[in-house]
Amino acid sequence: MKKIILIILFLSLISCNKYIVQNIYEKTYNNADVAIVDVYTNLHYYNVDSISLDDWITNDMSTDTISITQKTILKPISKNSVYSFVFSKYVYPSSLYYHFLIRFTGVKKDLQKQ
Repeated sequence: MKKIILIILFLSLISCNKYIVQNIYEKTYNNADVAIVDVYTNLHYYNVDSISLDDWITNDMSTDTISITQKTILKPISKNSVYSFVFSKYVYPSSLYYHFLIRFTGVKKDLQKQ
């Protein structure tokens, strides 16, 4: 009987602090100016707007016809939680668009309410 109570207690403690990965915000743009304004508006909300987009970690990927430039920055919230901000530029032969993503990874109690 004691083992069952200990197992139930252990499982309830584990479930209280679940590790989650959640997309907080995601949007696609056709206009660079609109994309940049929206990115900095969201960065201001999370208090990371002082870091210029040019200073983010950049990853360039390209093939014969497609080019993708991805810029990333992380904002640690605690030892176990972090916000990831990813701004991508997709260049195809016939189109160009931008994508912005805010992702939370960590424990639920650190998730900032919007």
